[in-house]
Amino acid sequence: MKKIIALFALSIMGITAINAQLKPSFGFKAGANFTNFDTDVDIDDATGFHAGVVLHVPLGKKFGIQPELVYSFSDVEDAFTFSTVDVPLLVTYKLVPGLRINLGPQLRIDAGSDFDDAQGQVEADFETLNFDALAGLEYKFPVIGIFAQARYKLGITDIVEDGDVKENGFIVSVGYRF
Repeated sequence: MKKIIALFALSIMGITAINAQLKPSFGFKAGANFTNFDTDVDIDDATGFHAGVVLHVPLGKKFGIQPELVYSFSDVEDAFTFSTVDVPLLVTYKLVPGLRINLGPQLRIDAGSDFDDAQGQVEADFETLNFDALAGLEYKFPVIGIFAQARYKLGITDIVEDGDVKENGFIVSVGYRF
């Protein structure tokens, strides 16, 4: 009888430990955007910032999904300001404890971008919706919940109406997940 109770207790502790590892984690992040524009018009590269919230939902010991909601802002000197709400939906894969690869699409919603037209080179309006492909790495420090991310963003759709301008670049972030 003692063996059965001990086995039952160990099973419960094992299930609890597995479920604890598979709990979703919610957090926030902020960082820098380093953007270049794929176009025939001479537009300077842009550096900006972003801040938002992150949810990681494990789908097993290795895979997970990670939706995010992020506000991004960039100011291209004497040309335009670029303000978007980014909604990535990433598939994550744990390479080793703490290190994940992130891949997936991103929906970008214009949040007040505007051409200044001071250079007189571009006359256009921003598209309301855009799509990107994201690929990157994330490292979450054990126990403390702090993470760092580095991603590459490849613009799939044009960012201006009636134009051929795609936004590509690197995104680096730091954050905290509970």
